[in-house]
Amino acid sequence: MQKNNLVSALVVIAIVLGGVGLIIYSKRVSTPVTTQEIAKTDTNTVTEQPAKEETTQSTNTNMNEETVIKVFEIEGKPFAFSPSEIKVKKGDKVKIIFKNMEGFHDFVIDEFAVRTKQIQAGQTDSVDFIADKTGTFEYYCSVGTHRQQGMVGKLIVE
Repeated sequence: MQKNNLVSALVVIAIVLGGVGLIIYSKRVSTPVTTQEIAKTDTNTVTEQPAKEETTQSTNTNMNEETVIKVFEIEGKPFAFSPSEIKVKKGDKVKIIFKNMEGFHDFVIDEFAVRTKQIQAGQTDSVDFIADKTGTFEYYCSVGTHRQQGMVGKLIVE
């Protein structure tokens, strides 16, 4: 009788583990990857950061367009942003994911009315906008005198 109970218990465990594995596998398969990895840049070098691109399908039935979103991860630390320069094209939809690495900071671009929340170290906030003007625009931290102390970067819209 104990042998039958042991076999039954092993069968139940195998079924449960198989079900959990199937759930994990189906989530992994059903989640499409729609972005490219962002190359990390050193704060002392001014190089263009490749943007992640996210593709979204329009929910409007009259419009069957896909929108490409340029996604940039910007890190803030005492008196510096990394990367310190990003480039996009006029008309691009831009998403900034601001990660505060140390201190208390935010991310602001006045010309596009872009402003994240002021956040503590370890926190993240994001903001989306359309780059509808060409030129070079300063992004900065508006906390205290951080901007004056050099916590700035450049958004170049071509």
